[in-house]
Amino acid sequence: MPRTLNGELVTEASKKFQLGDNFWHKGAYDDARKSYLEAADLYHKTQDTEGEAFVYSRLGELELSLDNFKEAERALKNSTELVKDFIDGQNTYGESLIKLSKVQGNSGELEKAFKTIRKAEEVTSAIDNKNLLGDAYEQEAYLHLMENHDKKALEKYALAAELFDQDGTSLKEAASLRAMARLEMKFKNYDQAHDLLEKCRDLYRENGDLLGEASALSAIGCLRYIIRDIPNARKALMKSVYLYGKVSHHFAEAEALLYLARVEAFNREQGDFERAKMHYKRSIELFDFLENETMKQAVLNEYHDFLNRISVL
Repeated sequence: MPRTLNGELVTEASKKFQLGDNFWHKGAYDDARKSYLEAADLYHKTQDTEGEAFVYSRLGELELSLDNFKEAERALKNSTELVKDFIDGQNTYGESLIKLSKVQGNSGELEKAFKTIRKAEEVTSAIDNKNLLGDAYEQEAYLHLMENHDKKALEKYALAAELFDQDGTSLKEAASLRAMARLEMKFKNYDQAHDLLEKCRDLYRENGDLLGEASALSAIGCLRYIIRDIPNARKALMKSVYLYGKVSHHFAEAEALLYLARVEAFNREQGDFERAKMHYKRSIELFDFLENETMKQAVLNEYHDFLNRISVL
């Protein structure tokens, strides 16, 4: 892996590796690929096995992000072969196995993906790396979702959340809880889903993650709307809209405004039709600003349906 001293890169290999990261972040994928391969060669020449494996793991991640599945699999298999029997490289081994399972899953090779992720769980459990083991359980949960085995997915997400909690990686814990809440809502277990979302929101707030908190609040608002708790649905969605606006996430803000419009349009007794009109219009304006014609038209149609409905009430 990259070698540093007092935060400074100290080898040519580590400098090449960092250069690859820099190119990737700029979207210069060919240059990133070239730099990673040069870094791997330099690590190989200095007999730095883990460094070489770590570079191939990152290269595999790059190729996966570009949907180059064959290239990603090749790089990740290079990584795993280098460190599978290397005691000091088991963290890299486990991480590369997780990425390899993602490649296989996205390629539709689910049987291979399950086999790989269970090997990753075995490796990361043996070295007691709770963070990576949590990542492995999350990947297994995703594979179960691909097979429509929602209850098995929920079980794995719960294991992941517990491990992230023990490891203190609270943002990952929040993401697992959010996934669990979606499944509980699907099962119509609304009380359990609400508790998960509230905990999720607390974790995002503790970390100062406004976007995460806004997402959790939006989900809470939608859940409350489903069970016809209009006052609390309104309260959660208004906070969500505010936070999305604060971080300038206009698409999510427009979606939250649409949900809020639906809440206000529920009925005259609990809702507020004038506010509903205002929220629909603001949502339409934002989608227009984003040049998202599909969503703009969908909200326009819903807004006109709402106007036609209240005109006969």
